[in-house]
Amino acid sequence: MAVVQNIQGNLVLALAEFFDNEGSSHWMYAGTAIRMAQIMRLNKEYHQIHSLKDQEIRRRTFWACVFMDKLLAYFLTKPITIFGANVATSLPGTDASIAYQEPTRGLTLQSIGSFAGFPSEIGVLPYLVKTVWHWGDVSDLNACNHRFTDTIAPTDPASPFSQRHENMKLWTLSLPQSLQWSDHNYANHSSLGHGKEFIAMHFLIRSAFCIAHQSYLPQLDGSSILVDIVDAAGWSLLHRDSELVDVCVTNALATAEMATTLMEHGPKARSDLESVWVAASLFIVSNTLLWIQHSNDPQYGNAKLINEAERGFETILQIMSLWEGHWPAVSQWLHTLRAMRAMYRAAYLGEVDQSLVTEPAVPSSSPESSKFRPRPGDGFISLHAIPTLAESLRFLASDTSVEPKRLQTVWMQFATGWPHDFANANLDGTLQS
Repeated sequence: MAVVQNIQGNLVLALAEFFDNEGSSHWMYAGTAIRMAQIMRLNKEYHQIHSLKDQEIRRRTFWACVFMDKLLAYFLTKPITIFGANVATSLPGTDASIAYQEPTRGLTLQSIGSFAGFPSEIGVLPYLVKTVWHWGDVSDLNACNHRFTDTIAPTDPASPFSQRHENMKLWTLSLPQSLQWSDHNYANHSSLGHGKEFIAMHFLIRSAFCIAHQSYLPQLDGSSILVDIVDAAGWSLLHRDSELVDVCVTNALATAEMATTLMEHGPKARSDLESVWVAASLFIVSNTLLWIQHSNDPQYGNAKLINEAERGFETILQIMSLWEGHWPAVSQWLHTLRAMRAMYRAAYLGEVDQSLVTEPAVPSSSPESSKFRPRPGDGFISLHAIPTLAESLRFLASDTSVEPKRLQTVWMQFATGWPHDFANANLDGTLQS
């Protein structure tokens, strides 16, 4: 039955299953919640017969659906479900406005950028919602593997890549001074109990300039040079666009610096770091940090930046390790990040981490038979279609609901010149005898 309480219940179940690494059940629960919200038209201001408090609860419930949609679309590498053309409900108000039974200010995704009042009047949450929205739009490019589907070059202003990048850039520039990143602003928001939202917003902003851009980081390992694939816009995967690389690297390093600084601030800041949005952002920038360390890039391959990238990656592992005890999914994320690092080392240095080759992937906490998980060739891309380091990394980091992946074994054999045969590979990533 489509009622607000059932929508909220399904969202809670989706988030719980996501944290518990429970197959693909979270996608089903989230889908049910979103369909209920849509049939009730929570995306519109059509609820005037209800009290002001209940109207605000409906708005917040809808925006919670948006959050879950964007979050799972990224982690599961799936297209988003809720589109902006159908959203006309107001952004959430403050807790105080609910307590005082105040009507909504009527701010929407479209109008908040021109809000002339003070941020204290509407709180941090509307700004976070708008940030999540733009981040989700950019993330959707990654889910759709845009580099191999968009025929317009990313540097063309008419391309979806350029337009979504520009939207996030303009939104970032429009933020009031009190909402821009600084230690002072974080301290202020933290003292008011909004440190977590403030941190999440800025991690999402930074990672939004990496998630699609990093597909244009040229991988110059030997195997990638040999295959020299061309994308849908006619660019070689070896092509280096200085502006795209600069945006990606600068924001990845800035994210790592924010993470390091907050870790040094003490327990309160570490607690504020603990959010799904920070987790997604750290996961995104990790690939760029590994690229800086291994690619020998002519601009960013100097010792100073390599050391910064190494420290940043280690900080990410440290942060996620703090969450591992109460978020079972983190074990899989950590396994994936370590496997990505091992793949870079194998591709560029010829070093094979035997412990990761033989280490089993992290299983779900539920019996395998009770939870559906896609696998290569059965609901997920086949190993036969993974010819380069870039695609191998994308495969490994994509869709956390997929059956545990062992691609690193195959790729390490490929990268180090050992005998390999993708055509005869088993679906679990091991080679047939």
